[in-house]
Amino acid sequence: MYQRNLFSFHRRFSQIASSINTNTSIEFFPNTKEDLISKLALVLQSCSTPNPGPQVVQQGQQLHAQIIVNGINHVGLLGSRLLGMYILCGKYNDAKTIFHQLDLFYASPWNWMIRGFTMMGCFDHAILVYFKMLGHETCPDKYTFPYVIKACGRLGAIRLAKSIHQTIQIMGFETDVYVGSSLIKLYAENGCINDARDLFDKLPQRDDVLWNVILNGYLKHGDPKHVLLLFNQMRSSNVRPGSVTYACVLSACASDANIKLGTQLHGLLTKCGLVSDPQVLNTLIGVYTKCQRLFDARELFDSIQEAGSVTWNVIIGMKPDTVTLASFLPCITESTAITHGKWKWHKMFSLILPV
Repeated sequence: MYQRNLFSFHRRFSQIASSINTNTSIEFFPNTKEDLISKLALVLQSCSTPNPGPQVVQQGQQLHAQIIVNGINHVGLLGSRLLGMYILCGKYNDAKTIFHQLDLFYASPWNWMIRGFTMMGCFDHAILVYFKMLGHETCPDKYTFPYVIKACGRLGAIRLAKSIHQTIQIMGFETDVYVGSSLIKLYAENGCINDARDLFDKLPQRDDVLWNVILNGYLKHGDPKHVLLLFNQMRSSNVRPGSVTYACVLSACASDANIKLGTQLHGLLTKCGLVSDPQVLNTLIGVYTKCQRLFDARELFDSIQEAGSVTWNVIIGMKPDTVTLASFLPCITESTAITHGKWKWHKMFSLILPV
């Protein structure tokens, strides 16, 4: 198998440089190091968007070729941005080549490699790079830890994560919004809800994403009452709930059989225009079915123009119990209500097998 080395790497980019004409998106004339850093910053910004596209990669490669042709040293910030560009564009082999050319006494190259392995799903490799970083006597910074913590969470390595958490505390990064959020998410998703809540209460800034993490953590932990209590705290903190928040709170209403709050939320969602959100809608139908409000569930279902498979599964899965069926018998005890009672009875069974 062909192995890249420094000579072949530079040769390939020299070929790219020689093939570039004046019509390319990046002008190819001797630039200062500061110019190249600025251009790479723009390319990095483009790489950060979903599906950056081959033209972004080509621009980055042109810049890299220009660096080589002009003999510009790319050990510092310039090299780190090159590394970041290749990581974000999914060019991991090129990223490794750049990585081994850089000054590894700074945290930035290590951070990019940890991020790259985490993005690839190679979580064990990401953690290994972190420990190699420590072995290299390079001091981590606040950008090192979010992806290391994410890798620990994906591997279920909670003891290791708690050990790294101690390092984070010593370095004073625990209350940083990104580091703290990654720890809270790890604890909430892995059953350590008390650890998640303790850290959540310490953070000075809590956005809607962080509230959603802790709310879903309590829901997953089987504690709907805490979900509802925290939701009230969230609203009193002037943080605006979104569709993800409402879906979580509605699920808590279903688990707690709190139909009163469920119907109140339905009215609120209608006013703020979120009731048509698929996730919210499915959860709301689930609340009505679990609380035996089958007519409300079916009415909501019928309001959907094109129901997806998840919505169909929710509505098909509901079954009326004996109490629900018996509640309609008084409708047909008087002759004046026989027709209406028959209609209700037919409607009840149409709920079981919607057509």
